[in-house]
Amino acid sequence: MTKLRALLVGALIALATASPAIYSWAQQITSTTLTGNEVGVFAIGGPGGPSLFVPVSQLRNASALKTFSGSGAQTYTALPTDSVLYWVGTAPTTWTITTPANPVDGEIIQIATDTTLTTRVTLTANTGQTLNTALSSATISANTSVEYMYSLATTKWYQLR
Repeated sequence: MTKLRALLVGALIALATASPAIYSWAQQITSTTLTGNEVGVFAIGGPGGPSLFVPVSQLRNASALKTFSGSGAQTYTALPTDSVLYWVGTAPTTWTITTPANPVDGEIIQIATDTTLTTRVTLTANTGQTLNTALSSATISANTSVEYMYSLATTKWYQLR
């Protein structure tokens, strides 16, 4: 019986010692890249109060640069995690972008390019939304951008530049 106890105590000590090493390869402690789909938990009113789950995309105003290329007529409906829509290379015949269906207050969409888009670039507001200035038949010069911000109170996209 004494040998069994000694064996169990030794096994428990070995397990306790090995546990940090086991968990260090099994669980990633930090993320090296953010996709915008991660969620942070924020307490309201201190410990024990109600909590909010806030997507990282809202904290940093959406995701990173999203690039587009191709020829002919191009259409795209922006996602709530989109922030910068960037055209690369030869200009399309048309590029139509629709705003996200459920944008957050203060969300920003930038439309940028590394080539001059002399073709028709159109930003269309999604259902229930409006634009304060229409981006239709616009020319966007190389290495420039236009930028819109959403106001939840007015359900309107305002052109900032």
